[in-house]
Amino acid sequence: MEIYEKIPKEQLIEFSREHLYYEIDMLYGVAQTLWDGTSNFYIYNALLESFVIHASIILDFFYRPQDNPDDAKAAHYMKDIKKWKTVLPSKTSDLENFIKKRNKEVVHLSYRRLEVKPEEKRWRSPRITKQIKNLVDIFLNHVDPELLHPKLYELSSSQYKPRYNRK
Repeated sequence: MEIYEKIPKEQLIEFSREHLYYEIDMLYGVAQTLWDGTSNFYIYNALLESFVIHASIILDFFYRPQDNPDDAKAAHYMKDIKKWKTVLPSKTSDLENFIKKRNKEVVHLSYRRLEVKPEEKRWRSPRITKQIKNLVDIFLNHVDPELLHPKLYELSSSQYKPRYNRK
């Protein structure tokens, strides 16, 4: 069984206001910008790499065990960690494949890249983003609201508006 460090309430609220919000908002905004398209090779690749990084950070927040005492985890925001573990869905095959692809094609310079066929180069960012949005919604529905900054609720699927569309 994992042991989660006890994080002070004020620190959880401040962290969620600034850093957790940023990661989720960036994923959603970068994904939308990718879908909107660009013909610039470098901008497209920079957006794709940004998508991979932000998606990875969020997936680690939900799924990766706490390796270090200062690792931020979704479980820190729950009253009942056992219940959280029952409502958090297992990683889908899409998410598992995303993580493998990230490891071999983005964050590590590997010879596996030589074996990637053109049809395997697609990242399926809309599917990955949709699944992460679902995880964020589950998180927001089960979080202890006293530990989370209210601003995070703007990131629910039903309320989210990209920053460039906000008034």
